[in-house]
Amino acid sequence: MLPFLSTSAARSTLVLAICGLLVNLFPVPLFANVQLILGNTAYVIAAILLGPRYAVIVAMACASGLYFIWETLHVFALFPLEALILALAKRRGIYSLYAGVGFWLLLGMPIFYLYGLAFTSLPSSHLPFIVIKQAINGLFYIGLAGLILMMMPTVKAIASMQHKSPVRFADRLTYSFTLFISLALLLAALLFNQFFIERQQDLLKQNLKDNAVHLSQATFDYLREHQKAITQGALWLSMMADEPEKQQGWLTQFNHGYPAFLTMLITNEHGNIIAASPVERMMDDAIQSGEYSVADRHYFKEAFFNQKAFISPVFLGRGFGSDPIVAISAPVYGKVNTTRPLGIIEGSLDLSRFVLIDQQNRHHGDQSLLLIDDNNRVIYASTDLDIPSLSDFKSAKSGEKYRTELDLINLHDLSNTNPEYIYAQESLPNGWRLMVLTPFAPLMKLAETQFLRTCLLLIASMLVSFYLARMISRMLTSSLETIAEEFSGQTAHGTPLPDDAPAEVQTLYQRLKISQQQLMNHQLELEEKVATRTFELEKANQQLKSMAERDSLTGLYNRGYAVSRFPPIQAKSEGNEEAIAVVLLDLDFFKAINDNHGHLAGDECLRQMANLLIQDFNRDSDLVARYGGEEFLLILPMTNALKIELHLNQFRERLANHTIINPANGEPISMTTSVGALVANAGFSEQLDVWIKIADDNLYQAKASGRNQVICTVIKN
Repeated sequence: MLPFLSTSAARSTLVLAICGLLVNLFPVPLFANVQLILGNTAYVIAAILLGPRYAVIVAMACASGLYFIWETLHVFALFPLEALILALAKRRGIYSLYAGVGFWLLLGMPIFYLYGLAFTSLPSSHLPFIVIKQAINGLFYIGLAGLILMMMPTVKAIASMQHKSPVRFADRLTYSFTLFISLALLLAALLFNQFFIERQQDLLKQNLKDNAVHLSQATFDYLREHQKAITQGALWLSMMADEPEKQQGWLTQFNHGYPAFLTMLITNEHGNIIAASPVERMMDDAIQSGEYSVADRHYFKEAFFNQKAFISPVFLGRGFGSDPIVAISAPVYGKVNTTRPLGIIEGSLDLSRFVLIDQQNRHHGDQSLLLIDDNNRVIYASTDLDIPSLSDFKSAKSGEKYRTELDLINLHDLSNTNPEYIYAQESLPNGWRLMVLTPFAPLMKLAETQFLRTCLLLIASMLVSFYLARMISRMLTSSLETIAEEFSGQTAHGTPLPDDAPAEVQTLYQRLKISQQQLMNHQLELEEKVATRTFELEKANQQLKSMAERDSLTGLYNRGYAVSRFPPIQAKSEGNEEAIAVVLLDLDFFKAINDNHGHLAGDECLRQMANLLIQDFNRDSDLVARYGGEEFLLILPMTNALKIELHLNQFRERLANHTIINPANGEPISMTTSVGALVANAGFSEQLDVWIKIADDNLYQAKASGRNQVICTVIKN
């Protein structure tokens, strides 16, 4: 008999070892470099069925599969130790799930963490997440092994025979209840965590991409604006070619208009400087004597010989200024000869001005900006990146073994495979590249927090289910008969349990089932009534709220709602140091429209005006309201003071070109509007009346000046 058992155990060990090794060769990938191990289920089964020696053998085979994937030796120590502990606990009558919780809390997690610190290159910030994940993974495959054994009657019987004494019904019920609840919660938590983290990655990737597109456009607009300025300046200089004595004064004034240029200069055809700003640059003896020349500079050659506006790569100024700059130059011609330049005009763009573009992204506090020219040199880097301007851009792709759709990169420790940053990149039309980066560590911290919550939830669920199972088992084994007699009313209270107690359990179950069904039916009826009443009440409340906040004719917000919404808009904008535009619009000659075309036509004009306003001012933050009569109010946070007046004029022109059809007779009607606006920093005033007073004054001025005009006041504070 013993040789047969020995041979059977050996065959079972071999099968479990092969299965565990093969399954561990294909772990389920989760977030980053985290994987879900399922093959270890094999040695948990071996620990329960076959004992310590065979469990350790299967664990070594499972560890071999993981070593082939991970190439780390800790698997040959940690997992065989776990198998040994589980097998010894089984011999002492301790269920595997309880033993697994004790192992990972007392031994597994501390050992894994210390190994990670001492023998791996993983960042210490990543270790807690990986350790917690491994513990959760361990409990998962231990629970899975227990579930497999419970669902296989033959194997379940063999497992029961391993106990030297019969297992108490209460203990078995408690363990089964705890196992099913814990495994279900753990599986749901793993799926939820995976979905949550993937969703966070998608949002982060899209956010970085959107910011990169926005900031690259802002950067290119910044360059294009100053390139246009240099080109326009060259045209002006060409028109005053016969008045060289005016060039110095003109250049100084021009530089004042474009302070982003650190220095500016005008040269003759030989590259000698004939005018400079700041004017102190002209005091240099070499410049005054005509010995100093910029003819060897690339910005002179490109502008003079190729006769085109030119934006240089970043370089360190020499001679005429020594700051890191980007030179923008254009050729200057004479009035008569427009084929050969007389010289060039050049402006040295201040790189520190790119911090203004960086500040546009400061509401994303953990994101950084990196700008690289077409020679792969750093033009600008956010201070937290600690990368100097003019340095060669060096980076390394990282996270190749990480399961993620994010673009990962290292900027400092280029040899480390663990990622430092997540990034998105956009190329500018002039060959520059703009990168928006955010540290990878916070995403790992988020994943760590989610898995920690899962671990705590699992422990709490095990404790609660354990307590509930104990209570239920006590009820079934000690007072079930008493409860049945109490509900049936057939026997006196306190009657001892008969030998056929299971029949009484069935009687109790059937009667409780009927009562439960009646109660549920009654509850469903009550819930349906409550739901119906709640829906009707919510619908009525929504209608009342809409009537209180909306203008019934135009569908726009009314004056009261606009007044109530201004304080939070102003407070938020002030906190973000943003500008607000408050705009009043009044339809011109609206009374005449009513008198000549009828009130139906007037109402249609108001509705059309409202529709056009909603189409033109459609940001989520924009507030469009009917202020009263033919007056409309706009409250526009996050306003660009340089563009709002243009936007308002575009709307005014669109309205003037818009034809309204009189619903009464089909005749076309045209209308115009006068606009008064105030643009100021949100801290200008907390009172909407103060803003409206200035906007109303501007509206009055627009009316007095002939109507169909925009009068806008910009207050800089």
